This record gives sequence, structure tokens and C-alpha cells, in this order.
Amino acid sequence: MAEESSVNLEVETSHASPSSILSDVDVNPNQRLSSVLLNEFNYLPWERAVTLALGGRSKLGYVNRAFPIPEIESPKYDAWLCKDQLVMSWLLNSMERKIAEIFSYAKSFMHLWKNLKEMYPE
Repeated sequence: MAEESSVNLEVETSHASPSSILSDVDVNPNQRLSSVLLNEFNYLPWERAVTLALGGRSKLGYVNRAFPIPEIESPKYDAWLCKDQLVMSWLLNSMERKIAEIFSYAKSFMHLWKNLKEMYPE
């Protein structure tokens, strides 16, 4: 029988909060959001697949700004940063290596998403 892993659970108290119930899938920074890897030719299908995956994980607020960056002094900043960096790692793992290298030094997921939109105009 498989042994259950111990994961801290956070209960979401508001729809405008990045907190959610965390599963093993939600805390794995090596996970890809989509089987479609971003390359220089497939931005639109990749964006759609990534957006659906983020929505399914209650993390779409990082795209639509429902989870804004708290002030650094805020007690909410560390929790927000942890989730932001996790979502950023998922996104970078969903890109071909040469594309991920271009964006790997983004400050936050929102900066990364904005830069992608500028590089791949619709």
C-alpha cells in the first residue's frame, strides 16, 4: 500500500486569494502545465493549454491579476511569493529549453506572462 505524503493544507477563504488546498501535484515545481511545450511557432495553442491548466489548479489569478503582489512588508508576501514562484516554475517547465532560458530571470509570474505576451503578439 502506498504511504500517504504529509502536506500542509491551506483552506481557501476567499476567491481573491492565492491560497488553496494543496495536493502533491500542486507543490511539485518540476511539473509541466501542459504537454504542449512553447516554441517559437505555437504560442496560441500553448497559451490556451496553460490557461486551462492554471484555471484547473485555482491559479488563474496570477494571469488575470486577481492575486496582486502584496507589499514586501505584508505578512501575506511570503505565502504569495512561494505560490508565485511555484507557478513560474510550472510555466518555465512548459517551454522548450531555449525559450525557458530567455525568461528564467523574470521577477514574478506576472512579469513573465507580460513578457511572453509582448514577444508573441496575437
